[in-house]
Amino acid sequence: MMRRSQIGLLSRLLLLLLLLVVVEMTPPAIPVPMRSSPQSLALLRARDQCGRELTAAQRLQLDRMQFEDAAHVRHYLHCFWSRLQLWLDETGFQAQRIVQSFGGERRLNVEQALPAINGCNAKTSSRGSGAQTVVDWCFRAFVCVLATPVGEWYKRHMSDVINGNA
Repeated sequence: MMRRSQIGLLSRLLLLLLLLVVVEMTPPAIPVPMRSSPQSLALLRARDQCGRELTAAQRLQLDRMQFEDAAHVRHYLHCFWSRLQLWLDETGFQAQRIVQSFGGERRLNVEQALPAINGCNAKTSSRGSGAQTVVDWCFRAFVCVLATPVGEWYKRHMSDVINGNA
């Protein structure tokens, strides 16, 4: 006959085996990452490629949508929008392409967006002076757009993209 100590040991082993089987059958709780849209991935790629030369503090400032008038910000913005092919040095922001790239009428008020973007291109352009570089023009046009409802939408959208919610 089995001794009490052997029965106790055997029952513990059976319990342990049962727990292992239950744990083995239970799938692990793995968070499923949100699938980013191709447009969001393009924004993140451009952000990363154009932000390589930035310090951590500068990157954080831009991620918080704080765009001071500084050389690194001007160069980053020109790189970012040019890489997305939404800025052309000859004509400025490509309003129609921006609207299409950001979801068109489903996501933006086109009647607001097109005049705001085109108006900022025109207001900030001083092609004849020669004192303004295209990098400066891109920065000023961008800051102008940020002051419109389109800019508010852009800030919310980019925050969502950066945080993985878009």
